[in-house]
Amino acid sequence: MEVVVSDRSVKSWTVEADASPEAAFQYLSDVGKHGEWSPKLYRVDPVPQLPLQQGITYQSYGVVPGDKDHANQVEVTLVDPPHGLVLTSTDKGEQYVHRFDIEPSGRGSRVTRTVEAPHPTGFARLIFPLIFAIFINREVSKGMNMLKANLTNLKDSAEQS
Repeated sequence: MEVVVSDRSVKSWTVEADASPEAAFQYLSDVGKHGEWSPKLYRVDPVPQLPLQQGITYQSYGVVPGDKDHANQVEVTLVDPPHGLVLTSTDKGEQYVHRFDIEPSGRGSRVTRTVEAPHPTGFARLIFPLIFAIFINREVSKGMNMLKANLTNLKDSAEQS
């Protein structure tokens, strides 16, 4: 679902995982592990110490078209255990808000990732819906499914201990 907020768009993806909200929050708040559920190369430097705290900043490095080591400055703007967290990244002067909401669901949790981003300008604005549909939505959906699998593996590991 995409919602337009003035000159920004908001898109959300949701998965249900067999892990408690507390376990899901603990895993998500360890931003050094975000590369484990990213479909493309992703790393954080420096990895913030746990427990994650509001106001901490770090660099993230990921893949964007034409740049296989794209850097963003990230600030932790909300930490609300076990309900979620908000990470705000800055790229070329623009802010991107990544919100992770966690709620109980059945015997596990529902994790919703919401991204608020500026609309592209110029020619990119015309082709962005196609780029979003073909590349971005597919990659984020893949990452959310990887997150779901990793959260389920956490539960399986805990049960075997």
